[in-house]
Amino acid sequence: MTNTEQRIPVAALVHESTDNADEVLLQFALSMKKTGLKVRGVAQFTVSRPPAGARDMSIIDISTGERLKISESRGKDARGCCLDSAALSDASIILRHACADQPDLTVVNRFGRMEAEGSGFADELLELMALGLPVLTVVDHKYLDAWREFTGGMATELEPDAGALRTWYTELPKTTTAPD
Repeated sequence: MTNTEQRIPVAALVHESTDNADEVLLQFALSMKKTGLKVRGVAQFTVSRPPAGARDMSIIDISTGERLKISESRGKDARGCCLDSAALSDASIILRHACADQPDLTVVNRFGRMEAEGSGFADELLELMALGLPVLTVVDHKYLDAWREFTGGMATELEPDAGALRTWYTELPKTTTAPD
């Protein structure tokens, strides 16, 4: 599921909630880092999923390996989103550093509800795109229309597959510059 004409070096792994897109994104970022590329950003992973409780989500700083918890523990009967917006806001410094560092690839864990509403990592995503830096993220189907609007329909959409990611990245122009 790729766009026929890529105009910006940005791609989203489009997934259903049962897909392993987070793991594919994390493993791809780590494998690219092992090749010597400068990879920055954050990838999401679920630490545990208690049988009667909310998800326990964290992100990993790709540059340092540091893990940061981004979910709130709200008790076993809590429903709805358990994302800790304050922790996410604190973690945005990692992406701001990526903007300044001009990496070969920046990974942003999600474009989700908060980003679709203009918060979360939306500002950092826009800055990375404005700089013309390669960016890779994950988008759930339910936020796909918002993602397309956010990127002006100019981002590539991929299945959560390591081969598709490698192909996307290797086909990027060797030098990317900010759009005029």
